[in-house]
Amino acid sequence: MTTPQFQLIPLRAAVASDQPTTLDVLVKIIPPLPETRPQRPPLNLGLVIDRSGSMQGAKMSVARQAACFAVEQLLPSDRLSVTIFDDRVECPVPSTLVRDKASIIRTIQGIHSRGSTALHDGWVQGGIQVSQHLNPAHLNRVILLSDGLANVGETNPDAIAQHVHGLAQRGVSTSTMGIGEDYGEDLLEAMARSGAGSFYHIERTEQLAAIFQAELQGLMGTLGQTVSLGIEPKQGVGVVEVLNDFEQTPYRRYKLPNLVVGNSIEVVVRLKVPPLAESADLCQFRLAWDEPKQPQRQVLKAALRLPVVTTAQLADFPLNEEVQQQVALLMAARARQEAIQQMDRGNYDQALHVLQNVRDQVACMPASPMMQQEVEALSMLEEKMHRQDYKSSRKQALYEKHYRQRSRKDL
Repeated sequence: MTTPQFQLIPLRAAVASDQPTTLDVLVKIIPPLPETRPQRPPLNLGLVIDRSGSMQGAKMSVARQAACFAVEQLLPSDRLSVTIFDDRVECPVPSTLVRDKASIIRTIQGIHSRGSTALHDGWVQGGIQVSQHLNPAHLNRVILLSDGLANVGETNPDAIAQHVHGLAQRGVSTSTMGIGEDYGEDLLEAMARSGAGSFYHIERTEQLAAIFQAELQGLMGTLGQTVSLGIEPKQGVGVVEVLNDFEQTPYRRYKLPNLVVGNSIEVVVRLKVPPLAESADLCQFRLAWDEPKQPQRQVLKAALRLPVVTTAQLADFPLNEEVQQQVALLMAARARQEAIQQMDRGNYDQALHVLQNVRDQVACMPASPMMQQEVEALSMLEEKMHRQDYKSSRKQALYEKHYRQRSRKDL
């Protein structure tokens, strides 16, 4: 592929010579738009579907429809397995090339609900199916769909997340889809985070088909995997924090989402710059990724260098609205986390107060469709809190926090 755009956008386009400067920098990564439709890498997917008793009725029907939709999007060169679980685990479609879609669809249409929720065991079997045909040049992923809590077999969230992380390190990522109000959102979010995949909160079963479409389009549009961002400060500059919530590699680089056509990645880095006598490189950023069909890791570097002015002159440099907005979104994500913590303590009035405060702050940002969407999302959360719909409020808050901190714009 052609090289992605790698932009460094400071909140102010200068730093001070006579006092320290706290500077927010938006690191913006824009995957290239291919000149022609690229030949995507083959997919190696494992669908893992909860068939426990609570999936009976509309949920099971829509899950079947969504799985059949996924089959229809695949090519004969793709692999697919279908694992189902209640208190037992079955694999009605062992990993196979998708050459007989009609047969696979008939099998999926015969899935019915029953029993309890052996979520971990079901995921393990899905991972085994994908791992048996693991190919680094392919996109290897388990997609777990559940509406309940793990209550059979391994149920410890930390242990499950550790297993998911181990599979991701071997090249198989995990996405999770939680349906309704009874699934364990902390577990499914942790699995997606540890598994280098996506987490989806599905309030209405009619969302499932669109969610599956978005997940598959993301996989099919993937241009780079195992993406990382390295930050090397210079001139006595300190990295105060990265406002996103990305895990780090053993080399202390930040693990970023995949490079996907049409999806930019925004990372906000807060720097503390000492007084400087002259302009110099403040920080070097290193973007690295694995590209299909390329034997070596791809690397792109960029350095941040700004003019040095007096504090009085610094006020003449306007604040960058795009950086302001990204900071506001990430602060709103942190506010959601604080609201979740207050809800968990039973402090619902305090949780509501936190959400109201951050909604007012976002509303004061420079107007844009993105800011309007965020105000509306926060207002919906407040409405649920007013209705004392705390279970749904918590799930929505966690979902929105996850996506904002992971540099996703669609809620």
